[in-house]
Amino acid sequence: MNKRGLLNWALWIGVISGIYCAVYALTLLPFTSNHLLAGCNVMCATFTALPIYFNGGAKREEFFKYCGSYWVGIAWAILYLFIIDRLTAAGVPVWLNFGLVVGIVCTVECGLHFILPEKLPFNVIPAHFGAISSSFWCAALTILATGEAGRTSIGGCYNLKAFPILGVTLCTGALLGLVCNEGLHLIDPNTGRWRWPVSKKKVTVDQMQVDLMDEAE
Repeated sequence: MNKRGLLNWALWIGVISGIYCAVYALTLLPFTSNHLLAGCNVMCATFTALPIYFNGGAKREEFFKYCGSYWVGIAWAILYLFIIDRLTAAGVPVWLNFGLVVGIVCTVECGLHFILPEKLPFNVIPAHFGAISSSFWCAALTILATGEAGRTSIGGCYNLKAFPILGVTLCTGALLGLVCNEGLHLIDPNTGRWRWPVSKKKVTVDQMQVDLMDEAE
């Protein structure tokens, strides 16, 4: 694709992302801020999920696979936080606590998902770690916003109150990535100009004609 096409794609991505943020600010943001995290929200998690899915190709057929992987990543994060919380309550030094938990749980997680069939609808490991990272700051933000740790926490290390809305936000981030990528169908790959979407068959025929002309030259 030429520079015109890339600039048009950038315009598409920017406009769609802006619309997404506006819609989020009218829906999930006030709900989270008013009912879950006083004065706070987790919209920024969108832009953790988006590049992970986008960098993986943002394929339509893999959308739900990434969504499932984000939720599984949150589940793994809960395990990390639970163990860290218990070791904190037991007085284990922070460096040893995090070193042991991350080293052991990460090994188990990666080993398990390396062995499981790749086609499973929750087996995208980069998405797991994006969700785990988001879950760690979300747990800390929740404690800051509510002023208390979760009911099951004895070390004061987590509050899972906002995790459901975090999972939804990660999935909407993947959806945003999908829509951004679909914008390519509105741009002619040869001229970089806007066009109406055309079928894959027509695109293939057009591309074959271009290739034949190039070979003839």
